[in-house]
Amino acid sequence: MHFLQLNQLKALRSKAKTLQGQVQLQHPAHILWPYISNMDLLDKKIGLAAVDYQFEPQRHGGSQIFAKTHLNLLTMTYTELPYQWLPPHWFAVERFFHSGWLRYFAAQWHLQDLTTGGCLITVHFHYVPRYPFLPLKQSAQHILNKMLAWFTRIDAAVPEQPRFDFEAFFERNSTLDKQINHLTQAWQHLIPNSDIPRQVAEFIYTAPDKYVYQLRPFEVADYFQLPRLDVLTFCLLAAKEGFLDLNWNVLCPSCRGAQSRTQRLGQLDTQVHCDTCNIQYDAQFDHNVEVTFTPRANIRQLDTQHYCIANPAATGHIWTQICLDPGETRHLTLDLPSGKYRWRSLSLADEIVAQVTKESSLQTLQLYLDHRFAQQPNLQLAELTKLTLHNPTEHWITLKIEKLHSYTRVATAALVTSLQDFRDLFSSTEVLRPNQHLGISNIVILFSDLVGSTQLYERKGDANAFRLVQEHFDVMIPIIRHHQGGVVKTIGDAVMAVFTESEAAFQASLAILQTFAQRNAQYPPEDQIIIKLGLHRGPCIVLNLNERLDYFGNTVNRAARIQGLSQGSDIVISETLFQEIQPLLAHYPALKTVSFLAELKGIKDTTNLYRLWLV
Repeated sequence: MHFLQLNQLKALRSKAKTLQGQVQLQHPAHILWPYISNMDLLDKKIGLAAVDYQFEPQRHGGSQIFAKTHLNLLTMTYTELPYQWLPPHWFAVERFFHSGWLRYFAAQWHLQDLTTGGCLITVHFHYVPRYPFLPLKQSAQHILNKMLAWFTRIDAAVPEQPRFDFEAFFERNSTLDKQINHLTQAWQHLIPNSDIPRQVAEFIYTAPDKYVYQLRPFEVADYFQLPRLDVLTFCLLAAKEGFLDLNWNVLCPSCRGAQSRTQRLGQLDTQVHCDTCNIQYDAQFDHNVEVTFTPRANIRQLDTQHYCIANPAATGHIWTQICLDPGETRHLTLDLPSGKYRWRSLSLADEIVAQVTKESSLQTLQLYLDHRFAQQPNLQLAELTKLTLHNPTEHWITLKIEKLHSYTRVATAALVTSLQDFRDLFSSTEVLRPNQHLGISNIVILFSDLVGSTQLYERKGDANAFRLVQEHFDVMIPIIRHHQGGVVKTIGDAVMAVFTESEAAFQASLAILQTFAQRNAQYPPEDQIIIKLGLHRGPCIVLNLNERLDYFGNTVNRAARIQGLSQGSDIVISETLFQEIQPLLAHYPALKTVSFLAELKGIKDTTNLYRLWLV
């Protein structure tokens, strides 16, 4: 491994030759940005070779990137400084070579909106040949021309209202149309009379390889404007039938790359190290364990090689990234849309949370990237802010400005495993290892029970009572499924179910009450089924019990105790959950609510609860 020295890099910068290319495009910069900055796809399109990456941990945090590739049959190895970017205006990269044709290469891309419409893209290549006699200008110009040509192709392919940040890279031809039709026919029995099989097939055959290799159901749904959970359910069915592989990925909380990937939940790593970021982290079912799908090789052969891993498009949640040399001071103007941002560096222990608003008067900011960094841990900033950054240390520091709440297309393991469809299809095969458990920071637990079930058996006899109990299961389970929940287990005549969303759990509970009320209106009192429901939300652990995923912890215990206070034909809800669903109550005038204090068995403090029932 070769470690970068600042004096060497400065000397090479001063010697670099420069090439410039420009192209004027019809779309504005903010529309083109996600495509132009996706260098992983672009480098492949223009014919550059794949790159192998290694990462060397740095004592001050993060890792140094070492890469190996080929150009004109010659091996090239280099150290790469982190990409820098400020959307939608510019991005840049810098590489220090250890072998091959070059000693140094840097590139900057600038996007400038024009008053006449569209934007001008200017690309600069800076390079130092390893030997002065090498005719590298012609090769560099050839690559630059191909890149500018691809920018023009992208501009022509961008739809008027783009929905996707890689939409311009989709490809379609008559051969692919035949393959799409063939796969659609093979899938029609999975979900009859639906457009979903065709549209998932279209995505698989026309989207870029890397996005198909880690197929996200919510990306497919959003692209075709389909219900997300319907697409997820279809992918589960296709995986069960052997068309797709089901993947469990543990995402890094910093770069959000899938650093651990397995096709069996029982082989999931609970502790993972990200070589790129040089951090250790735990798998959390509802935060960073993602479910994706991959088509089998007989459907599509995929290129899973890397061409440029650290470009702006690879970490879409990082709005801006700036890498400062040792001792450098940098002045720049930030252009941040309104929202909440986290300012952090892998080299710094602390972080800043900044709220950006149009109304804020703070338009200048000075930060030292050392122990003084988070002297103001919470900031209110204007959208346009003049920023001065100081790196007083002796090593490179990369500042990341991360837009929070932008992680929206991930199907978490907590969501997928809570769905009834998953439990029906995979409950006996996709379980955690024995003695392994994973944390869930927030999930809704529902418990139900029947009023007077013991007397029911005495009164009706075993066979008739059992029939009524089964009937009540047949009512509840489809309702729980419809509201994106799943039955964990039945205990006698009781049900334990889970939901990831409070609103869905509440609406499922209300639908259960309404359905049994309608059913009971048609029967004499001795044949009525009176249901008791309890709901609570909070953290818990998920583990393998009796070869099925089960949930344990204080939240589960409280939910069971809360259900025990139901009187029948009502829902008892914890304070935590009630605060989340309270805004919905205005839509249900027939629903009455009363709060009460109660002592839950085994819990010291008095608990504030809410009883809801239909009038």
